[in-house]
Amino acid sequence: MNTSGTPRFGPETAVIAIAPDDLSAEVFLQDTRQVVHGADAKATRRAALDYVAGYATHIGRPVLVEARDAFGVQRLEALPGGVVRGVAETPPPPGVGGKRQRSGGRALLLAAAGGLAVVVLVVAAVVLVVPRLGSDTATPPDETVAPTETVPFEARPAPPGFSTDALWRIPVTDGTRPAVADDGSRVAFIGADGKLAVAGPEGERLWEAELPLQPAEIEGPVRFVENGDGWQVAVAGSQTLWIWPVDGGEPVEYALPEGGVVTFAGSAPLVTVDDKAMLPRDGELVEVEVPDGTGGMLVDGGEVLLASAEGPWYWAAPGEEARKVSAVEPKGSEGLDRVITASERYVIVRWQSEKEDRVVLAVHDAHDGSVFAETEVTAGELADATWIEGETVAAYGPILVDLGSGETQLLPGFGPLSATGGVVYGELEENQVAVNAAGEITDMEPDTARPWGLLDGNAVVLADANLYALLPG
Repeated sequence: MNTSGTPRFGPETAVIAIAPDDLSAEVFLQDTRQVVHGADAKATRRAALDYVAGYATHIGRPVLVEARDAFGVQRLEALPGGVVRGVAETPPPPGVGGKRQRSGGRALLLAAAGGLAVVVLVVAAVVLVVPRLGSDTATPPDETVAPTETVPFEARPAPPGFSTDALWRIPVTDGTRPAVADDGSRVAFIGADGKLAVAGPEGERLWEAELPLQPAEIEGPVRFVENGDGWQVAVAGSQTLWIWPVDGGEPVEYALPEGGVVTFAGSAPLVTVDDKAMLPRDGELVEVEVPDGTGGMLVDGGEVLLASAEGPWYWAAPGEEARKVSAVEPKGSEGLDRVITASERYVIVRWQSEKEDRVVLAVHDAHDGSVFAETEVTAGELADATWIEGETVAAYGPILVDLGSGETQLLPGFGPLSATGGVVYGELEENQVAVNAAGEITDMEPDTARPWGLLDGNAVVLADANLYALLPG
């Protein structure tokens, strides 16, 4: 390291050396040697990276990490706030022949490591280098595209369509449930430092804030709130709702009425208590008209969707009369049986069928009541069914709905659990599977990580209190 006492003006650099038995590692950083331990190679590597990431947070500057193995050198960058991400290798200048020149400072560092053999300086995994091009424009023949190294994702199987290479890894508070903005521009989470944080596609923290409550006291996940000029962030406690501005700063605080419940089924928080439904507006909870027999379900824009099981449903905005929406009866049905659930785009309704042992499940446009999709099934097939909606595909129990065409397919025994983009993840005959809008089924290994959302096309997944952005593969 820098032993001359001269101030350093570049980024800090750390070297990680994992012992041959994979149970300990030496971290050389700022003229110090730190030994960390792990139960296996994965745990040891994570402990070493966490140590460096903690130092980066302490000094408030990035730290470059060089980890050497028998296959080459892995270069990473630990950012303040706990982010660990791959960095691009600087291509050699013309005429160098591809060989990297090592600085005298690096040679001194290795010599200071106590004469460690080269085989000791290893990281127990092969990291694939994945070129990531910024555009479709052809690269001039005299220029070199610098590949981006990745962080290995080994804690769980990767979901179909994504690799085990992560663009970055961010330590988070155990139990954190992240949120990904619908436009794929940012992710919100509670970092390992206990702060609320919002990061961009490259893993950099766009802003962070101290939480007004303990992470364990948060009721439900962190959520994004759609605003005209960007994405606010909302966190709910047992008695208070906080909403942070788009660019961070001090949150707006909303005291909840006694018995008040906050739900995030739509684009903004909805507060309900007894027969009231309220929206947070400029520091106050503003009521909307609630027609008799209905209850608030979700928020879309500045309106609240209210419905009763017997239908119809309504849209209501503060200070305005509620607008009634009647469901168009699908063909082959004999009257409305029950309004089941809703999203911002659709209301799911079960209709009585002309056949005694069957029902008609219809997906209606939430704003005009027209039938978008319908299918006839036995009532038993819909027992315990839930509506799971992605960007281009959705499912209600075993019924798969193509949200582009309105076509439906029946997948007997399928139970959806989550959806991201054009894929619904769920269980089929006790096996984990992924299904696309065409009904194509991909088997998944047990405990496969399911994406929380897509961040600039990369799958955001959780494993062992770490957040990853998996590259497509």
